Amino acid sequence: MSTGPAVRQQEDQPSRRELVARAHALQPLLDAHVADGEVLRRLPDPVSDALTEAGMFRLLTPRHFGGYAVDLRTVIEVTEAIGMADGSASWLVSVDAAAAWVMAQLCSPQVQQEIFGGCPDIRLAGVNTPGSARRVEGGLCISGRWPYASGAYHADWAVLAVVVADGSDEPIDAMLCVVPAEQLDLEKSWNTVGMRGTGSDTWIAQEVFVPGYRTIPMSAVADETPRVAGNRSMFRLPFAPVATLLVVGPLLGLGKAALELVIGKAPAKAMHHTYFSRQSESAGVQIQIAEAALRLQTAQLHAYDIAATMDAAAAAGELVTYVVRAEVRARAGYLAQQVLDAISILVNVHGAGSFAESNRMQQYWRDANTAARHAGLQPIVGYEVYGKALLGIEDRISPFV
Repeated sequence: MSTGPAVRQQEDQPSRRELVARAHALQPLLDAHVADGEVLRRLPDPVSDALTEAGMFRLLTPRHFGGYAVDLRTVIEVTEAIGMADGSASWLVSVDAAAAWVMAQLCSPQVQQEIFGGCPDIRLAGVNTPGSARRVEGGLCISGRWPYASGAYHADWAVLAVVVADGSDEPIDAMLCVVPAEQLDLEKSWNTVGMRGTGSDTWIAQEVFVPGYRTIPMSAVADETPRVAGNRSMFRLPFAPVATLLVVGPLLGLGKAALELVIGKAPAKAMHHTYFSRQSESAGVQIQIAEAALRLQTAQLHAYDIAATMDAAAAAGELVTYVVRAEVRARAGYLAQQVLDAISILVNVHGAGSFAESNRMQQYWRDANTAARHAGLQPIVGYEVYGKALLGIEDRISPFV
């Protein structure tokens, strides 16, 4: 791809309010194409183009390349707004932000220039399920299959995990490789009931050369005190809690959309097999809607609070302790469950009609139940990690904390 000057002319840095307003302004277009994404099992081109035009793929691109390098709270609010209209589109903005963050923090200026120098709207995707690699002169030769490659269809660059083996095929190292997406094959494999528009298909590589300067030791990704190649305090944070937080926005948006749908329909919706002429007259319905709203508010408060903790640590240049990182993992899983519980309540209120294909409620339900099963949001793991940390138990069950 072509490269531009090392420093680009920057537009005025948009505020959080402006970026969230842009996301809300996209909702009618996202609504209009969400059914197309279900059929295509990827983002429709008009949606991808609109997200790009609105700067949604610049959220964590370094500012000296024309990006915004915003804080975590901003990313969450933006993806929450997008998620109200299209959970898949929101997810891909989150995935792109996570990959851009890795590039900004861990890649050399040479790699950053190669990726972002020609265009700040470059689209990224990554997979941490490892393929295989062997060392060759000047770099690595990688092969393998990388499933669940969310956003692969529109991605310009891929960030792929590999295990490096010696001649006896014994693993000797783990790396991330930055690869032009055009050098990979894409196999259609994303046949799921939820988050269909993410196009999380399978990337395939067969003996693809990756120069050494475009590889990152996995140990650097897991570093508790990471080096910083970027130009913003945001990039001082450790990767795992950042990546975990970046995927909660879509869930918050889906929950909020489900609540708005039920509230909007209840005053006119019949309540069969009762003497109520409308759902909104029923105290039972009122109580359930209140409970769902409170669960969603709880989820949002957790998300915003832990984002504030991380953003403050970044701004102050403080180390994020293991206990805090464990807390992020646990609270992310907890808030995801609050969203699922809220949507389940709302589906019960809305009734069997929720599952009509013409009813968006069933899509909110499917998408949320799929997104909340992301490995980083599994509450049983997060709770154990946090409990051990609080008790001072050094036994660790996950490297992703």
